[in-house]
Amino acid sequence: MIPMFFSQDIQEALTDMLLGLVAALPKFVLAIVVILLGMFISNLGAKLVEQALNKLNVDKYMEKLNQIDFLYKNNIRIQLSKIAAKSIKYLLLLIFIMTAVGLMDMPVLAELIQDIILWIPNLIAAFIVLIGGLLLSVSLQKVVSSTGKSLGIPSANLLGSLVFYFILINVIIVALSQAQINTAFFAQNISIIIAGIVLAFSIGYGFASKDLVASFLASYYTKDKLNTGDKVKVNGIVGVIKEVDNSSVTLRTEEKEIIIPLNKVLSDHIEIYRN
Repeated sequence: MIPMFFSQDIQEALTDMLLGLVAALPKFVLAIVVILLGMFISNLGAKLVEQALNKLNVDKYMEKLNQIDFLYKNNIRIQLSKIAAKSIKYLLLLIFIMTAVGLMDMPVLAELIQDIILWIPNLIAAFIVLIGGLLLSVSLQKVVSSTGKSLGIPSANLLGSLVFYFILINVIIVALSQAQINTAFFAQNISIIIAGIVLAFSIGYGFASKDLVASFLASYYTKDKLNTGDKVKVNGIVGVIKEVDNSSVTLRTEEKEIIIPLNKVLSDHIEIYRN
């Protein structure tokens, strides 16, 4: 009797399984058709979007961005037409996959795919923030570097690079937050590291450029007191002032030209011969 009941249970289980497969087969076939249709439409849509953007020549707006040293040296090239086309392709494909999963009565998986689709706008916003941050970083880098060079500050390019990476790191943190990625731990540790680097750099740079800073201050005190063509005597050297800039004065003697830092001019005794 036991084998008979056992055999009957197996038959019922197999029958139920076969009936379930038969019932699910049309849904499975329909889901496959939906996915194949989605692949065709998503590829077609991506191609049309890329062709339209190429005709509008939107990639030229990214040329300035692609010339950034950080991207150029790492062989990173941003093409807006391809990014937009890929985004449209995968967005449409996800929609069709979600529809196919719904047809197969898989609500949990369908909900997961729906969450991914709803997350895509945040990802696009994060990308826009990142692009804007890169442009802002480069602009400020150029401003700092050019200002430092005009003032005669040494390592002006290094200062510009520090400003660039400082802003870029903060922009990346903001972009990740916009993409709903938790950056609290990352931001806290990065802030500590940046603060340490800035402090160390400030102390070292302060000691290294103290004479230059003194010359800058001296330039304000000696303004309108030293003029090109004046005959002066500085530290026993007699000559004619050839040039005065923000950090030094150039004397032309009978034999050579001498460049004297303005802080030395201010600290030493100077005689000016007026005609």
